[in-house]
Amino acid sequence: TNKKPCIQAAPKAGNGWQSFRATTATTGRYCLLCIEGVHTDATEAAIAEIYLLNDKGQRLSRESWKAVYADSESGNHTTDKLFDLQESTFWQSEPTARKPILLLIDLGSEQMVSGLDYLPRAEKSAPGSVSRLSVYIY
Repeated sequence: TNKKPCIQAAPKAGNGWQSFRATTATTGRYCLLCIEGVHTDATEAAIAEIYLLNDKGQRLSRESWKAVYADSESGNHTTDKLFDLQESTFWQSEPTARKPILLLIDLGSEQMVSGLDYLPRAEKSAPGSVSRLSVYIY
């Protein structure tokens, strides 16, 4: 795609929520997550939860979200785990997945997006935590 990401994030290694803001809020119905790298020597990428933020910095409702596409999912660690309200579950790619890994989410309706809240896996040292991530809104 020749579209520019609305958010480019470089999450720190380790546990806990991290927030990233867009330079300009963008409106669209679809969110494309582009996972470009992971921390340490992990071969797979993993994310426990994400929220998108509206133009006031508040978390958007995820009730109508649907996972549309994933380049890679591992077993029961499917894309819908990114927004299932359970921090103990997570999306994870296959160890052999080449980066970038693309995940497409239908937000259910047009939304104004100005930021991303990201939570890596909860286990010690957050295995598979993402080091580089871009968000595109269409």
